[in-house]
Amino acid sequence: MQLLETLYQNDISRIAADPQHGILTNTWLRPVEHSEMVQTAEKLGQLLQESGANKLLLNAVVIGKLLPHTKEWLSTSYYKSLSELGVTKLARVLPENVFNRLSFEAVITRAEALGAVTFEVRNFTNDIDALRWLRGYDN
Repeated sequence: MQLLETLYQNDISRIAADPQHGILTNTWLRPVEHSEMVQTAEKLGQLLQESGANKLLLNAVVIGKLLPHTKEWLSTSYYKSLSELGVTKLARVLPENVFNRLSFEAVITRAEALGAVTFEVRNFTNDIDALRWLRGYDN
């Protein structure tokens, strides 16, 4: 499996790329506040534009519980912005905790109902399977 090139990292997250396959990844490194999520989303959006990547892997395994206003922002603004940036495939690696996982499921379901999602979304339990799908090895 090809290694990812780190483009940006801080104590919140690591953003990396697989330029050959047009993939960016964001891995949360710890639970985050709403403002930290928005800040990271802005950086990720900038890097999506600069790189021309159209596939995205979001690893939220350690992110913790989503607050109500964060869920609202994700479903009404964030996923819409990914559509506007030309994302065609989104792989999400979700937390093992069933309540946190369901929270993420509800967010994407609402975003889809609002018409904010114009890309294919799949959920995974690990990065390896998510990257295989994004790279087209596993349809």
